Amino acid sequence: MMIWLPPQAGKRYIIGVDPAGGGSEGDYSCAQVIERRTGMQCTELHGHFPPRELAWKLVELARLYKDALLVVERNNHGYGVLAHLQSQGATNIYREGGQDGWLTSAVSRPAMIENLAAVLVTAPELLRSRRLLNEMRTFIRHPDGSSEAAVGTHDDSVMAMAIAWAARRAASGQL
Repeated sequence: MMIWLPPQAGKRYIIGVDPAGGGSEGDYSCAQVIERRTGMQCTELHGHFPPRELAWKLVELARLYKDALLVVERNNHGYGVLAHLQSQGATNIYREGGQDGWLTSAVSRPAMIENLAAVLVTAPELLRSRRLLNEMRTFIRHPDGSSEAAVGTHDDSVMAMAIAWAARRAASGQL
C-alpha cells in the first residue's frame, strides 16, 4: 500500500476497487482512494489478495479514510469480495441498480476510460502513483474503439481508478 495523502478531517473519500482472484500468477487486485471533492489520489492498495483478504483490507482502508464509500466492481471476483464485505458488516458499499457494487459493462467501460483519460489530460497532478501512470502508458485503444492493457501488461490500477472517478461523477449527479 502506498499512501500519498493521509485522511483529513472534514474530507470525504471514495475507494474504487478492481478485484481479482488472488492467485499469484493472475491479475492483481487494486483499490484507489480519491478525495471526493477534488478527485486527488490519496492511496493505492495493490497485490494478489484472495477475496476474503481483500475485503478485510478494504474494511480497514475505508475505516482509515473516514468511512469512505467502497465502490467494488461486482463483475467476476467482485461478487465474492462484496459477499465478504457484507459478512464483515460493511455498510458503506456503493449500490447501483438495486445491487451492491459497480457494474463494468460494454456501456459503462468506454465512458469510465474516457472520463479517466480526460483527468490525465486536464489535471495530471491529481494522479500520484507511478504504477498507475505506467499502466496508462501500456493501455491501448484498438481500431474498433475498444481498449485494454497491452499483451503482457496489467490494467488493474487503471480500472480501479476509472471506477473511483466514475463513482465520483455519479455521486455528484453528472451521469
